[in-house]
Amino acid sequence: MSNVYSSEALKNRIVVVTGGGRGIGSGISKVVAAAGGEVVIIYPTDAEQVHADNVITEITSAGGKASAYRCDIGVRSECVSVIAQIIKDKGRIDALVNNAGICDFTPFEEITPEIWERHLAVNLSGPFYLSQAVVNDMKPRKKGAIVNISTVSAYRGGDRQVHYIASKGGLSSLTTALAHEIVETGIRVNAILCGGVATDINIQQRADRERQTGKPWQERPGVRSLGLPEDLGNAVVYLISDASAWVTGSLVSVDGGALIS
Repeated sequence: MSNVYSSEALKNRIVVVTGGGRGIGSGISKVVAAAGGEVVIIYPTDAEQVHADNVITEITSAGGKASAYRCDIGVRSECVSVIAQIIKDKGRIDALVNNAGICDFTPFEEITPEIWERHLAVNLSGPFYLSQAVVNDMKPRKKGAIVNISTVSAYRGGDRQVHYIASKGGLSSLTTALAHEIVETGIRVNAILCGGVATDINIQQRADRERQTGKPWQERPGVRSLGLPEDLGNAVVYLISDASAWVTGSLVSVDGGALIS
């Protein structure tokens, strides 16, 4: 998929993308960079650094700017310190994309307290603490954008995802509540309700379902059923660029029609 924005749509903007080294996050990082933004990837563990480095290499080889920082966003102290370090190194943060998330497919009765709490920590508390930190940086400039990657499943359900869907539903509510509270600061807050995207986890889930049912997956006619990471990237660029200056508190479905099917 090609980038639909000019190479100057995000010129000179520092854009933090959590989980920006893999899956949906990698697509967001690449499209943001193609639109002129300087991408700052947050990755969770030393083992994940290689993926962040690969995205950085791809971006810089194309003439863009990118860097990466390690942070477990499920830990408040790490959220606070990584944002402080990025601001120290880059001078400011213009946009935050809370993309990182986890989804351990587990039947409801088998969700342990540890699984439940970890999903809330990464999918909801992390974006909360990161947003707190960047809002403090953005307020003096009276400008900035936060985009939260939520899910259409929060409004239609999903198999073995109660813990994931609950955390993402909370993220959607955080979006509208925060947008309302800080609207006078000039900082905009929006969310993308993401449908099924062609990432490793979704491709595996589809294969598992085919094995369980013994039936091949049936594609819907017309719009493709699985999106691409770049589809989310294009939506993110819109929501953090001046093109969406009158958009805040919105939950934007980017789902191939999943909510209407």
